[in-house]
Amino acid sequence: MNEKFAEKQIYRVVIDAPVERVWSELIDATKPRPFFWNGNWDAPDFSPGSPYRISANNGKMVPVIGRIIEMEPPNKLVTSFRLTNLSDPASTVTYLLSEKNGGTEFSLITENVLAGSKSEKSMASGSKFIVENFKAYMETGQVTFGARMMLGMYSFMAPLAPKSMSAENWPLDKAE
Repeated sequence: MNEKFAEKQIYRVVIDAPVERVWSELIDATKPRPFFWNGNWDAPDFSPGSPYRISANNGKMVPVIGRIIEMEPPNKLVTSFRLTNLSDPASTVTYLLSEKNGGTEFSLITENVLAGSKSEKSMASGSKFIVENFKAYMETGQVTFGARMMLGMYSFMAPLAPKSMSAENWPLDKAE
């Protein structure tokens, strides 16, 4: 099969915070991350080759699985990325941080996303959500009002999530 990939997408924002603080928040695996839809990083470590999953709903759901591809603290994290509710192949997500104008330029880059797929559409809206809300969270301590409303709805609707996202289906050794 000859798969076509969507164009690489770059979502970028400058966050009014030092790069070390932004990096620390990005990879914090100790609590739900509201800019990741209240998901938690779940990984044995962040070294290249390590599997990870993003768990949500108190660890009952796993919307994302993947592997750490590259890690260069505090400037670069590259992962494979697969949405568990879709059968599309894994893509690549890169987070880049660099000092800029007294703050941190934060870039989220998506690549190798199957063109025309449900993953492409979901990742486009999801990437915008992450970038916008990560900035808000870093600068104010909370995500945007719209995101708080959306997170409330997600929490309310969690029991209706597809069974394919159940954490029991996605142990770390199944990460791509």
